[in-house]
Amino acid sequence: MPEIDDVVTLVYEDGEEETFSVEDVMELDGNTYVILVPEDADSEAEDDEEVEACIFRVETDEDGEEVLVDLDDDEYEKVTGAICADLEKVCDEDEDEDEDEDEDEDEEDLDLDEDEDDFFDSEDDGDEDEDKD
Repeated sequence: MPEIDDVVTLVYEDGEEETFSVEDVMELDGNTYVILVPEDADSEAEDDEEVEACIFRVETDEDGEEVLVDLDDDEYEKVTGAICADLEKVCDEDEDEDEDEDEDEDEEDLDLDEDEDDFFDSEDDGDEDEDKD
């Protein structure tokens, strides 16, 4: 079974070869799928930069060797839909973590505000005592 960061070389019908890195392996409806990105893709690319990826179903041939099989349009839509759903879940979790961090910062700000109020209240108390004399 391919694993993340494995290197896979695809040989096309014309004999041309291209090397890919396994970006992800996922299970869906009893099938295993691999997401491959070209090995020469810039791993330091910006987050919003698009990198072309290929998705294949992993099957075992009659010799017991794993082979990568192209997806038909329906299967491709199903797999990419699952990938997008997973990404949305991850993004939502990241947003929740960011909100939690913001709430923690807000609580710290409130603590500082309370301390400042105490400081000003104690100064005011002192001024009132001086005026009474």
